[in-house]
Amino acid sequence: MPDQIRPRRSTIARQRAIGALLVVVFSTMLGACASPAPSADAAPAGLLALLADGKGTSLVGWDDTGDAIPIALPVGDTTWVATGRADVLAAVLADGKMATSDPISLGKPLKWRPVKAVGPTGEKPKGPDYFATWDPDGGRFATLAGDLPAGDGIRLVLIDPSVGTAFEIPLDRPVVAAPPAWIDADRLLVVTGDAAEPIATIVDTTTGDLSDGPSGARLLATSANGRRIATMAEQGAPIVIRDTAGWLRGDGSSIASIAPPSGSSTAITFALDGSGQRLAIAWMAKDGTVTLAIHDGRSDWRRVARPDIGTARGAVVAWRR
Repeated sequence: MPDQIRPRRSTIARQRAIGALLVVVFSTMLGACASPAPSADAAPAGLLALLADGKGTSLVGWDDTGDAIPIALPVGDTTWVATGRADVLAAVLADGKMATSDPISLGKPLKWRPVKAVGPTGEKPKGPDYFATWDPDGGRFATLAGDLPAGDGIRLVLIDPSVGTAFEIPLDRPVVAAPPAWIDADRLLVVTGDAAEPIATIVDTTTGDLSDGPSGARLLATSANGRRIATMAEQGAPIVIRDTAGWLRGDGSSIASIAPPSGSSTAITFALDGSGQRLAIAWMAKDGTVTLAIHDGRSDWRRVARPDIGTARGAVVAWRR
């Protein structure tokens, strides 16, 4: 969870949510918060939530009945999860190490294995790693590596877990603690600058070139296909959903804007599903409690579900592929 956006350092530490986890998520929007009657489309099928409380972290997933089902995590506190091709998960642990899973099958045991990737010289990239974001094909993922809290020497690391390879791209600019987001098969966004004046830097993974994208988004997430993007300017700001190409052009258009519901102070993580049709949001209240909400474009981006996560004090949301 970013700063993840950081509500407060103490809160994040207490939640054990990576401080980068709930960084935004792991340090988020106006209207669309009506409560329509339940429907078959309202069930949070396909949603995953990594939950944090005083005891550590746990992972749950929802099936088409709307029931939450526990999912096994790797040994150690997990601070971030992301879904790749065929429902394979990537997990980032509190010690900065990573693991990938077998395909998810809700209600059945899940096996994990550590990620052991090396660069062209045969050396393992130096961590710790933060976040993990699978590319549109879902076969490789990107992480931020280095001293993220200090903002020094941060690198983007591209990892293909199936063949155990890693490729590093130095960012050479201040990096904000927020997860990267893919916009197509070869380009992704990294939030740079600082929390007050963030810039979405576009990284070309084929050349390593960096270029300035739109400014003002402190936290962002794209659909698995990269065609839609959700952005949040600062803590407490609405989450705005846009067409990615239009946002990159700076055309000023938007699809929806979702403000924090009554009683919530800010979004701490959010995720668009594969096609960008549904948006899951983890909202944090002033007292530190966290609630989930799902908004659906087929219902004019109204809130269509509020999955129950009990007394969690942090959450990272993701959608199965």
